[in-house]
Amino acid sequence: MKVGGFLFLVMLITLSLEVQELQAAVRPLRLLGSCVEACRGDWDCDLGERCVSNGCGHACAPA
Repeated sequence: MKVGGFLFLVMLITLSLEVQELQAAVRPLRLLGSCVEACRGDWDCDLGERCVSNGCGHACAPA
């Protein structure tokens, strides 16, 4: 019985690793930027930068 339990445990670990690989493969690509609001307007950025949308939040970028 001990050998059977050990083989069952090995099978579960292997299956878990395969499921994790499949989840990573079907995870959607992140095409949008970070949803962080790093600035609210140009006044929040350094000289020569502008506050621009990155698709989800706003960040300072060279003007």
